Amino acid sequence: MSKIANKRLEVKNKKIQKYTNYLLEKYRPPSRGGNTEALHMHIITISGEEYSFKSLGTRQWVFKTDTVSFNFVENNGYKNIEKDTLVTIDKNHKKVIRGNRNMKDKLRTAETRMPVSRREMRN
Repeated sequence: MSKIANKRLEVKNKKIQKYTNYLLEKYRPPSRGGNTEALHMHIITISGEEYSFKSLGTRQWVFKTDTVSFNFVENNGYKNIEKDTLVTIDKNHKKVIRGNRNMKDKLRTAETRMPVSRREMRN
């Protein structure tokens, strides 16, 4: 079995067609702090090709009116964006920084439990 080498490629000054994201960590209800700081997968579609990266929060990094440039690594058919290289230019031709670019030390592993007392859970 041959191992496919990672290819480092670049996208320059492109408009996006679609931007989606979904939750990767365990769900937490709004009463417990919600999912705004949880790890999400962000997927950008450009000319029918999907590029993705993982980031905290659901805030969009790129809007349809923006142009975007970034480097990505193609690995086994997946196109993973290198977050540090993602540059967004808004409709006024100004460089903007959006989204939560921080990292978390520890990911969420605890399941949410039913909103009942421990005694009621045993019965």
